[in-house]
Amino acid sequence: MTDVIVDTSVWIASFRATAQPVLLKTMRELIGEGRILVPGIIQAELLRGAKNVKEVQSLHSVLSSQKYLRVEESFWHRLGYFTSQLFLQGINVPLPDAYIALLAIENDLELLHYDRHFDLIAGRTKLKVFKLPAQ
Repeated sequence: MTDVIVDTSVWIASFRATAQPVLLKTMRELIGEGRILVPGIIQAELLRGAKNVKEVQSLHSVLSSQKYLRVEESFWHRLGYFTSQLFLQGINVPLPDAYIALLAIENDLELLHYDRHFDLIAGRTKLKVFKLPAQ
């Protein structure tokens, strides 16, 4: 089975009291199977949104138990080229979303997300989107 990057939008949705049961089940399965890879940008986005020290500690505990997805220095050049190619195709997305998408593409990973920017990227690139099972 393919490893998965879980976008910030999905992590946040999974922490809500109103989270869909199918999402919670999928997240438990992915975590239990060790299939989640977490880029630094997603860690930073989640920690930035923490409301107090307890949330920071809880997030750190969850995130540090997942596999960390590193980038090498040359990634930044490829990211610049990738975003320019998207822009030339009429796709203007936030840099963190392009970063996450390119990481998924280059590492042959699926991306679980609730962000329309990734659907735009997937429509023009080899980005693979992880689909939640039907409820």
